Amino acid sequence: MTYATAPILRRKLAPLVLLVMVTVLALVGCGNLGEFDEEGVARQAERYYAEKYGDDAHVVDVWEDRSYVLFGYQSSGRAFCTMSDGQTVLVDFEDGVVGDNRQQDEVTAAYEQRFREELEGCCERLGDAGCDVASVTVNGVPLEEDGFFEGCISTYYWPEDPAGEKNGELETTVEQSASFFYARYTGDDSFFEQEASRVSLGVPYVKIELSGADADYADGFPTDVPETPAWVAPIEGACRALLPLMDGETETRVVVYQAGCRDGVPGITDDAVVTSDAENGKLGELSPFDDSDTGADDIGSWLIVEWFPVGKGVYVTSDECGVRLRTGDVELETVESPVSLEELQESGSLERFDEREFAPGAFEAYSLAVAPDLFARLPESVRDKGWFNIRLAYDNQDPQTGLAELGVTPGGLAPTLYRVEKNPAAEDVDSAPPYEVIAMRTETLANGFQYSEPELFADAPTLLVRM
Repeated sequence: MTYATAPILRRKLAPLVLLVMVTVLALVGCGNLGEFDEEGVARQAERYYAEKYGDDAHVVDVWEDRSYVLFGYQSSGRAFCTMSDGQTVLVDFEDGVVGDNRQQDEVTAAYEQRFREELEGCCERLGDAGCDVASVTVNGVPLEEDGFFEGCISTYYWPEDPAGEKNGELETTVEQSASFFYARYTGDDSFFEQEASRVSLGVPYVKIELSGADADYADGFPTDVPETPAWVAPIEGACRALLPLMDGETETRVVVYQAGCRDGVPGITDDAVVTSDAENGKLGELSPFDDSDTGADDIGSWLIVEWFPVGKGVYVTSDECGVRLRTGDVELETVESPVSLEELQESGSLERFDEREFAPGAFEAYSLAVAPDLFARLPESVRDKGWFNIRLAYDNQDPQTGLAELGVTPGGLAPTLYRVEKNPAAEDVDSAPPYEVIAMRTETLANGFQYSEPELFADAPTLLVRM
């Protein structure tokens, strides 16, 4: 090697050296694989098991909980101990025993019964308030059936067998799961008090369908809704009663629908639950994670659905828990359009809407903005992010649209509203269209109104274009 070729060789070796360094650092960061005190973990599991159940079962296997990361595995800092009776004890290397799965079926059933009792009481109180309850489901399962908490409570996953090779072929890891509880369940209420700070119920999704007082609106389009609908207090009472089960953590999400309407529940594929009426009939939603301090009387923030007109055939309602919109909170104003119909068409961003007929004579631009003092009245969490979700509905048959004066006859989805936004990619990509055009949905609400689900910002109005 000559002196002249040394820099070339160094340049070629540099990436290899860097790769080796990264590999070493990654392997060093893979946690304490194989370094935990397996015997000590097993003793903890056996001691806990004996004290809880009075059994002399012993640990026959220990699985470290780990996940694959770049260049290796990383430990979660806990292990699953298989007991001689076939049950499993979960041990955290720092915090000790998490719990075991021996009583998972009866404990899950007990939690379901507590929920069932409170929600049945809620239904009675709803009846007293003048509401007829059509159905109640928890996690997509009817309240009267078992299994709505199956696989949901304090669930952990671990491998039954490690991945490896068999007959020259790579095997996949077989995964199993169970619910782990620390306290022993003997059928009394003290268990729920002992377990409350440890248990995780996920986010129980409760759906209530009802009719009657403050729930019967034409085509599931609530207008002129009372300040506090009749169904709010009974539901809040049930949620407060359920708080002790979760150590005050307001984890239950309740959505209220007009009877006969259905919605799509995330993660639920039952055809009886998911139907084409996914956007109809929502009356309200209690979200536990917004503006809640988990106090005795603090059960979360309500979204109360109330549509109100802002002019030109446009209706607005809040789609954000903790935000209740009323007439005057959102204003629609006719403005000079910063972009012409021709410019929108030339941008190319309208190509995917070719199935709609444009009405050039109807072309008009609107500014949709919040009232100057609205954000000052909203929850701090909404003020901090500077925006909130809304839903827009558009009725091109409304006389206020002024289409008749223009000689434009509404038909089908034409003319309709589009939301126009500047395309941020246009600053860096010459071929990118300068504007993004977002259409109203082609599937209308039950009353035939078109709708969309935009956001409203504190410092920037939304530009709507009718064409």
